[in-house]
Amino acid sequence: MTEPTQSIHTALLPFLGVLRIGGEDAARFLQGQLTNDTRLLADGRTQLSACNTPQGRVVALLRLRQTDDAIYALLPQELATAVAGSLRRFVLRARVDLQIAADLQVAWLGRKAFSDGLDLADLAATRTLSPIPESGATEIVSFDYAPGRQVIAAHGATLRAMTGLSRERPHPEIENDWRAADISAGLPQVYAATSGSFVPQMLNLDRLDAISFGKGCYTGQEIVARTQHLGRIKRRTLRYRLPPGPELAPLAGLSLDGQKVAEVVMSATRDTVVELLAVTSLEALGRTLQAEDGREAVPAELPYGLGDGG
Repeated sequence: MTEPTQSIHTALLPFLGVLRIGGEDAARFLQGQLTNDTRLLADGRTQLSACNTPQGRVVALLRLRQTDDAIYALLPQELATAVAGSLRRFVLRARVDLQIAADLQVAWLGRKAFSDGLDLADLAATRTLSPIPESGATEIVSFDYAPGRQVIAAHGATLRAMTGLSRERPHPEIENDWRAADISAGLPQVYAATSGSFVPQMLNLDRLDAISFGKGCYTGQEIVARTQHLGRIKRRTLRYRLPPGPELAPLAGLSLDGQKVAEVVMSATRDTVVELLAVTSLEALGRTLQAEDGREAVPAELPYGLGDGG
């Protein structure tokens, strides 16, 4: 008897893209470019890491997964071309093939209401759809994005066979729902509007296991290390809720007593309330701030501690 599938929540994520980094030197190359220790990818983990400017500002956040053939990087689709071009400038003589995996589509596998996660075995056991095609490419990459959220990247025909999802019928609210889930989990994202705006610690990446402080040199490493070791970090990503109304644009200001003390990282609507993450001066920690349109931004709890007064 077939198990019911009503509890499975799947949706295409067309706003996310994938880079494919292959070649003998792929892991070694990324080790010199990203904030995390790519040697750890060999154990099958999904790893959060940042690609920085030489000045230590985050260009993009990547979720990495290594397979037998390559390392795959999940990131916002709007940044894929720029990040690929930036990384290629550092390849030089390394045996690395870095491409945008335009042949792969991205989908979310999870439980409704962002509860317990779903893995590929669960989906295969419960689906009533046609099997994966035997002919053609069946490349599948799975990313453990966050608790309760697994992402897969696969060729369109493979993805349709596994999930029944079609690019022609996208979920109308999925990008907002995805951002809302990120905000609830305290997971910042960098988009084109904020690329190059923040150092990693401002985005709490040291609290999200996205920085290795013992791996050695990488692009922007000197600034990141100096920020960590020379005194208290002054700005952190904090979470807020606003009354119903328009979402706030990235880098929109939040003020305290008439002074700008925060910049919006991302916002989304959930149950008519606007939720957001903002890089905020720790002097304003725990204080209600004011958006540019006059609405009050009330502090909301993060699911992790900041360890420096947060």
